[in-house]
Amino acid sequence: MPLDLPSQPGTYCLLFHCSTLSQVIIVKLGNHQINPGYYCYIGSAFGRGGLKSRINRHLQINKRHHWHLDYLRPYLTPVEIWYSTDPIKLECQWAALLLKDEQSNIPIKKFGSSDCDCPAHLFYYKVKPVLELFMVNFNHESINFNTHNKKLDTQNT
Repeated sequence: MPLDLPSQPGTYCLLFHCSTLSQVIIVKLGNHQINPGYYCYIGSAFGRGGLKSRINRHLQINKRHHWHLDYLRPYLTPVEIWYSTDPIKLECQWAALLLKDEQSNIPIKKFGSSDCDCPAHLFYYKVKPVLELFMVNFNHESINFNTHNKKLDTQNT
């Protein structure tokens, strides 16, 4: 069931959990090992359908592979979504914030950032990151997936 997200353009951060060690082949980026832990993927949705269309597509598993995330998605479980409907693309600014975090590292160079100068838009954490610390300067909303009772909690911040 698709999430009820705004169809406005915006920037998003998807937090996923990976529970198993896996090998994945990503077209144009090669073969990579995916480690158990947390992955933050930063993107923007300024095309048709905005945030609603793009994020709901990223949450699907069985689909034609178009974005880098499509290759990785079958190994990941969604945990949180952070998004902003700011009309300015913030993905490189958000990626720069996560890049500065001493707890994060780049698991796959140029993942999600083939259209900009960022080293990557995918970040790996061994433990769940506290994204609230990074988002304090941005007007945003978040959605938390509660995996224990399969309920969706929405939080405005």
